[in-house]
Amino acid sequence: MVSSSIPSSGLPSSGVLEPSLLDPTAKPDAPLASNPAGPYPWIISPIFDFMFVFGGGAIALLILNYLYLGWRVPDGLATNPAAWWLMTVGFLSQHIFADSHNSATYLRIWGSDEDRSRFKFHRTWLAYSTIPMFIMGLTLPGMTGTFVYIYLVTVYWHYVAQSFGIALIYCYKRGYIFNNMEKEIFRWFMFSMVGYTTIRFVSFREFSPRNWFGVDMPFWGPLPPVLTDIGRFLMIGMTIAFVVMLGRKYFKENKFMPLPALMIVGTVAGLGLSRDVANSMFWFYVPGFFHGSQYLAVCMAYYIKERGMPKGMNTWEITKAALGSPGMKYLGLVILSGCFFYVGIPHFFGQIGFQYSLVAGLVLACVNYHHFVTDAAIWRLRDPRCRKILLA
Repeated sequence: MVSSSIPSSGLPSSGVLEPSLLDPTAKPDAPLASNPAGPYPWIISPIFDFMFVFGGGAIALLILNYLYLGWRVPDGLATNPAAWWLMTVGFLSQHIFADSHNSATYLRIWGSDEDRSRFKFHRTWLAYSTIPMFIMGLTLPGMTGTFVYIYLVTVYWHYVAQSFGIALIYCYKRGYIFNNMEKEIFRWFMFSMVGYTTIRFVSFREFSPRNWFGVDMPFWGPLPPVLTDIGRFLMIGMTIAFVVMLGRKYFKENKFMPLPALMIVGTVAGLGLSRDVANSMFWFYVPGFFHGSQYLAVCMAYYIKERGMPKGMNTWEITKAALGSPGMKYLGLVILSGCFFYVGIPHFFGQIGFQYSLVAGLVLACVNYHHFVTDAAIWRLRDPRCRKILLA
């Protein structure tokens, strides 16, 4: 979600944010009030962030799942109340957080006049390109499975990119500043997990589903086993480099990586590196109560800071706005629009003779194709205006 490209001149290695990054007079179009206490250290609030941004909600559900059901995804709904509740919470989180977080992207590119101008390509031609993609999926046998397979190959990259960006936000808000080399070590540690899991996905059939919610999947493998070994070796090497880097910063600067950032890293690592039933459990809870909810939290905070906070209110009071009318209106809008895409469109095409599961998978692929590409453009910490709002 959030690009990590932050100029080293803007974030010096001394650990102090350059005042111009957070000075509301630096850019007149971003109505942020200054605060002598410095940047607000949370996205929304400590409890909200713990549950919905850096993994607390997903971890809590995994623990409850283990305590009541053991190592298995909820099933046996008719005879097990715990399974019924966990299944209900899991699927509701998909509609409330995961489905709606795509809609938050559209609100961003259609937000201010400046954003509509800057992201004209993404809200027009890129969006239009999903139309022939959708028609191909409806008319050509096997195309929906191909599109969904590409989504499954790339989705973990998307999760890691977003987690990396939000972890950086927590670090910089708390004055835990990386120099260029440290940031690159952090980046390549995170993306070494992507490389390894992606190679594993297309190398071993047991890591690649044959059927995804009613959509038959192809398999573009197997790759030579040596590639998996190389990917694992590089990931282990980058993990060692990352741990050494954290230790060096602790002993040299007497600073420890903020807990929210560490929890984000741990949660997304568990999602990618866990195996068998544990991996299925992660993928059942994490899309809603980690990825989708953290994206919504950042987007809502951005929206409120940009236009929803009363004039003169500093960002330390964002919780009032987020839990009040501006935040609830924003959340209601993205949830309803998310339901339109992921529930309304498949039901409509189901009524005129198309298979519901195929249309649902096709909508997932088309929406996320646009979402992945657009995210890479709109959330850039190197952009002064975006950086000022996100880090305030």
